[in-house]
Amino acid sequence: MAVTLGGIALPDDIVWTDELTWNPVAQAIARTLSGGQIIEETALQGGRPITLGGGVWAPRSTVLALRALAATATQTHTLDLRGDSYSVVFVRPNPITATPVIRYADPAPDDPHDITIRLRTV
Repeated sequence: MAVTLGGIALPDDIVWTDELTWNPVAQAIARTLSGGQIIEETALQGGRPITLGGGVWAPRSTVLALRALAATATQTHTLDLRGDSYSVVFVRPNPITATPVIRYADPAPDDPHDITIRLRTV
């Protein structure tokens, strides 16, 4: 199934690297003056991290399109990931990491880059 972010096609083999690390429940523990404990829990409303990468290569043209998408503040984007849709924002200050697989002085649009995209659900 296709993977897109804000209408930009991402590599089909991109991996959601932190999919199973998020806990949807927040917990705070406090002590009373007598030594007892107070435990408070609540369900989180959004904020789930979605880090996409996993040693996946994307062409430079895709990286530039993603960087342009991330350059606009306060924008929510749709991530379509293998049949599921998420409303997401880019995680700042480094929403996209892209390292050229081979460094060229004058890179071409199809030169591959190892990418990582950092998002958060809203």
